[in-house]
Amino acid sequence: MARAAVRRVVTGHDDEGKAIILYDGAAPNSFESPNIPGFGATVPWWTQAKGIDHVSDEDLATADSEIPSFPAEGETILRIADFPPDAVYPDDAESLIFTELDGQEEAQAGNEHNNSDHFWFHRTDSLDYAVVLEGEITLLVDEGETTLTAGDVVVQRATSHAWSNRTDKTARMLFVLIGTPPQSAEDIAAQRKAYGKAAVS
Repeated sequence: MARAAVRRVVTGHDDEGKAIILYDGAAPNSFESPNIPGFGATVPWWTQAKGIDHVSDEDLATADSEIPSFPAEGETILRIADFPPDAVYPDDAESLIFTELDGQEEAQAGNEHNNSDHFWFHRTDSLDYAVVLEGEITLLVDEGETTLTAGDVVVQRATSHAWSNRTDKTARMLFVLIGTPPQSAEDIAAQRKAYGKAAVS
């Protein structure tokens, strides 16, 4: 079954500085996995590291735009993603997912502390705002998990994590990904220890 389209409305300015609607219709940059039924994503917009453009009418999220799966430092990505039930993923799900997303390094970084407990584990250098739009999904981290339903919000701070859909219906989520400077979990741990020592001295 095809993924539901995402309606995208993008505003801008005319030459007199008046606000106008530039685009109103189905977001053209959409991906549907050929290997995992129901898994896919739509990117209504993204911004490059060179800065945010409010002047031109350039559409960076056309159907043929090459948008990265994960943002580099200074980039932002708005993504609507569909997560089908875990039961539909094939045995080699981790390999398929991160090959399709070009995310082998992110998968490797995500599995450093959890022994590959779930095929969706990954870690990115980004601050992510995630909102559950439809359905139910469980957020897993190295130490713990929590189940989320429509309207719940996650603030993901460059941590190793996975998304597990333990229901029989697809979950749809909205993500705003903000690329941050590269910083490993070990770097963060070392800085936390140094910060703690400085606080008590």
